[in-house]
Parts: sequence; structure tokens; C-alpha cells
Amino acid sequence: MATNILRQANPRRFPLMLRPHGLVWAGVTAALLLTGLLVYGYPFKWAVCWALLLGGLVSVKLAVRPQLALLLSRFCFAASPLVTYSLVEILNYNHPWGSFTALQLGLNLVWYYLGLLVLYFLTGRRDLAARLGMFLGWVLGMANRYAIFFRGRTLFPADFVTLRTALNVAGSYDYTPDQTQVFTGLILLLCLLVSALLPKEHGRRGPSLRLAIPAILASGSFLILFFCTDFLDRAGIEPSMWTTRGNGLALNFSVCLRNSRITPPAGYGKSSLTALRSDYPGDAVPVSGMGTEPVTPVNIIAIMNESFSDLGVIPGTEANQDWMPFWHSLTENTVKGYAYSSVFGGTTANSEYEFLTGNTTAFLPTGVVPYHMYVSKDDPSLVRQLNSLGYRSTAMHPYYASGWNRVPVYEDLGFDQALFLDAFPHTEEDLIRGYLSDQRNYEVLIDQYEQKAPGEKLFLFNVTMQNHSGYDLPWTNLERNVWLTGDYAGQFPTVNQYLSVLYESDKAFEHLIEYFSNVEEPTMILMFGDHQPQVSTTYYQKALGGLDEELDPASAQRKRMVPFLIWANYDIPEADGVELSINYLSTLLAKTANLPLTGYQQFLDHLSQILPVINTAGYQESTGQWTNDRKFLSAQAQAALNDYRQLLYNNIFDKSNRLHDFFTLPE
Repeated sequence: MATNILRQANPRRFPLMLRPHGLVWAGVTAALLLTGLLVYGYPFKWAVCWALLLGGLVSVKLAVRPQLALLLSRFCFAASPLVTYSLVEILNYNHPWGSFTALQLGLNLVWYYLGLLVLYFLTGRRDLAARLGMFLGWVLGMANRYAIFFRGRTLFPADFVTLRTALNVAGSYDYTPDQTQVFTGLILLLCLLVSALLPKEHGRRGPSLRLAIPAILASGSFLILFFCTDFLDRAGIEPSMWTTRGNGLALNFSVCLRNSRITPPAGYGKSSLTALRSDYPGDAVPVSGMGTEPVTPVNIIAIMNESFSDLGVIPGTEANQDWMPFWHSLTENTVKGYAYSSVFGGTTANSEYEFLTGNTTAFLPTGVVPYHMYVSKDDPSLVRQLNSLGYRSTAMHPYYASGWNRVPVYEDLGFDQALFLDAFPHTEEDLIRGYLSDQRNYEVLIDQYEQKAPGEKLFLFNVTMQNHSGYDLPWTNLERNVWLTGDYAGQFPTVNQYLSVLYESDKAFEHLIEYFSNVEEPTMILMFGDHQPQVSTTYYQKALGGLDEELDPASAQRKRMVPFLIWANYDIPEADGVELSINYLSTLLAKTANLPLTGYQQFLDHLSQILPVINTAGYQESTGQWTNDRKFLSAQAQAALNDYRQLLYNNIFDKSNRLHDFFTLPE
């Protein structure tokens, strides 16, 4: 039977034979490979060894009996998922055979074997399926490693929904492979060439029914066990949020996919929701002209500044000068402190969502972006609240409109208009490393203010771009003003560029505050960062004392701290050192502006006194205690958190039964 599948080869004492023009192909391959490795900077000795080895394999093929060829073909087919898994996990910063429990290892491998079976059914050839499986797995591993480089986390199912947004900024990164990527690429080439030594299979021949039926039944049983039972829960396998590499790429990805299904929290129902609504009634909208109203701003400006972070919260970070001198100097009519983000290094839209809605993403499936899945027409938001109070609302973002599905989302959240890059006139001098500078961004923001009628209430929500990664880009229109000193001097050039970018951002913010200091209309400005920058994995590891999985909850949360500030050009109560998570920021803004609060904001205000921080990395109680597991929270905190989950489910997923006049101001 094997002779029908494999090309006949004459058995020889020495099983290798030279291919036609084999020496020519060997020479060309070795020369190209050696040149490429040396240009890259690979060590000369190893570059020569790899060039000779791979060049030599190109020139020969195996000449063995058909029965042995069939046996070797089956062995290569069966072993290929082990190779693929190893390459992917090496690229995932894991030890393939030492980082996981036996169960985690087995569940990872099942997915690689299932993928191989699918390719075999599609191609009908063992050799082609094995090679495709290894190549596609390596490509996925490379994409995942770049995700870790640029965002500080692995791939999630939702990343494939946000692919268009990722392509918007894809050209802004440096894709030069590191030595691990080059090494795994060489191993892949080696495995592909070794498998090519075998006699080539002819034609397409799928699996026989006696093999296909058991394979399909076994695969189906596994999928049902994995996705439709509590097997994973009983086994203690959960989405790895503390470190996104914790389960292995294939297992963590599939667990996150499984957990994408949303079910009501325990105790969810009409009676519990009605009780919450009665406990937290919304404020009545005041009737204007009564002469007893407190001062409220005519203009409210909320700025979510891209990757805006004070790296002073990271231990050992010292520089030649203060990178945020103006920010640090502000105290008069100012409330400031740190907000804790649910994301790190990317996924800006989730911070945006938390701020505008008050909904935390901590209980959503790992990696999900609500802007792509959960926002719909007439959803409650800070925007609608301000619209109901007579404000005209404008969203501003000096980048492409296609990012994060913002065009329909802004409409659904209630913005009257949205302005994107084409509404920001600029020249090349207005771009810093290819992104619109904060200075030019604020000049356009001021233009929007100046175009309104005197006394007209205005809400501007501005998401900036200047500080976006990567931080190894050319220093276009950027001076080298700030650099690391002390223990980290000369070690992290990406941190140096980031600090210099931040210095420019601080100067631009000073210009904005100076302008509105001279405006007569009461104006309030909130600015906060969306997340910390992924400047360098090694920098964070060295400063914090280890990888995420090695850190205690309080240390890990330092990577989630971003500065926030509320400033007004009139007298407001001042505060410093405030700490809260981003989902509370809009409530704090509304309180500071003396605006009527919705019932939901009243609840959030109460919740913030019990749990000041709720994000995807964990919780902080009012006692200052941190944990990343809610079972370690106090009874009071657990009860409050359960109430929050009830309201979140009602607001996000049970929209047909959403509490009337609770998430919006009473009519």
C-alpha cells in the first residue's frame, strides 16, 4: 500500500543521495543564509554552522525502502505538533516542557494535534499537513511575541476582531527580530528541510473511514468536554490574567474563547436590582435661575492622554530632570492623584470605555474590547448625562477614524460630533515621531472652544496620540531633553525616548492650562493617562523585581498606575494623593463639577469608598490591602462587588430589562 503513496526509491547502503543540481542549491542557500545571518549580527561561528547544515540538507534526499519511508513519514507527522508547540512557547517566553503542569501541557498539545488533523483532512497529505502546521504555528508564535513586545501581553480572541485597528499603527513599530525569533526560525527551517528529505507523497489521500470516524468522535468529545462542561473549573484552569503567558498560548487562548460566553451573576434578578435602585436614587436635575445652584462649569474638557504615565512610580527610575515639571507643580484649584488602569501597554479603548460608562472591564472575558462587542444605540454614558444637562458634546482624536470602531460607538454613546485626523490641520512640523503633537492637538481643541457661542455649554472629550508607542522610532521633531540616570543610565534607550516625549506633553498641557486660566467662563479640565507604556519588558522586570507572575499584587499594580488631574479656572476643593480606578473617574468629575449624579454614579461613589480600585489585575480595599483574588476580600467588599456585577450585567447584557432612570438622570 505504501508504494501507492510514496515515490519508489532504490535502497542503498548509504541512505542519502544527491538531488539534481543539489550542490548548486546547497551553495546558493548557504551563501544567502550566511549573508543574512551576518548582516543581522549573528555570531560568525554559529552563522557558518547553520549555513552549512541547512545548505547541506537542501542538496540531499533520503533513499530508503517504501516501508521505512512510510514509517518515517508517520513519525514526522506525529512529532510535528511537539515541534510546533515548543517553538510557540519559546517565543512566548516560556519553557515548553518545564513551565506548566502535566494537565496544562496536555491540554496545550491537544489543540496542536487537533490543528494538525484539520490540515490533514484539508490537504489529504501527511507531509504537507505537518509542514503547514509547523509553519503556521511559528507565524502565530511570532505574532504573539510581537504582541508581547508592543503591548506587554499575549494574543486574545478579541485581537482578531481588532485587527483593523492594529493595522492602523502597524507601521509605527520596529519589527527587527530578536535572537530568539531568529533561532526559532532556523529551527523551523531545519525541521522543514528534514521532513523534505523523505520521498514525496503523490496525490491527495485523506484518512480512511476507520481512522477518520474515531478521530472525529474523539475531537468532538474533547470540544464538548472543554467548552460545554465544568471540567476546566474543577481542574482549576482559568484565564491567565495575572500573567497572560501562564497557561501557554494555545490553552490560554482557548480558555478565553470559552469564557467569552456571559452568564448572569449569582442572585441576579428583578428583586435585587429594584433594591439597588431604591438604595441609590439619582439626583434631580436642578431648575436653573433659582439662585441657589453651586458653580458648575460651562465648559468641561476631558483628555485621555495616550500612554501618559509618571514612571516615577516605578522603583529606581531617575532622570537628569523632571519629565513632568508643570504637572507636578499644579496644586491650586486642583484634584490629582493616580488612577489604576485595566490595561497595560495598549488597548486604549478599554480605558476610554471605563471612563465614559463607569463600567469596569474586570469581569468581562479576558482580552475583550467592549467597543467592538457590547456598545449599542442609546447606551447610558457620561456623554448622555451631559447632553441631558444642556451640553453640546464633541469627541476629538487626531488619528484614523477606523480605530477601535469609534465612529459608531461615539454615536451610540451620544456624542453630537466626532473629529478625527482629517479635522486637525497640520504640517510635518506638527508631528512628533509621526504622531500629531499634543501642542497642535490642544490648539485645535482651543479652536473648537472659540467657535462656540458665548455661554453655550460644551463637553470636549479628547483622546491624544503624541505619546503612542513604539519608543525606538526616529526622533523626528523631538529633542533629547530627558534621559535616565542612576542605576538605569544608558540601559534603556526606549525609556529615554518615552521620557522626552512625556516632557513635550507636559509643556503642551501647560499651554492649555495657561489659555483657559484667562477664560472667563467657568471651565473644568480632566486629564488622565489610558495606560502605562510598554517601553521595555526588561526595564519593568528589573525595576519591579521579576515578571508579572513573580510579583505580589501591590507591586504588579504599579504597572497599572497612571496620573490624573482635575483643574478648574475657578475655586474648587483641592486634593492630592487621590487613588482610584478609571471606572470611577467620570463620577469624580461629575461630583467635582457639582453636577447631578445618576443612581449608578451614586452607587459607584459608595463603592469607591469600599473598593477604591477595581481592575483586571485585582482589587484594593479601603484599608489599602491589595489582592488579585476576590475570595480574599472582606465580606463587605465581596457583597459590594457582587452588587456591582449585578448592575454591570443589567447595564451591558440585559439591556431590554435595564433599570429605568438609574443609569441616566431621572426625567
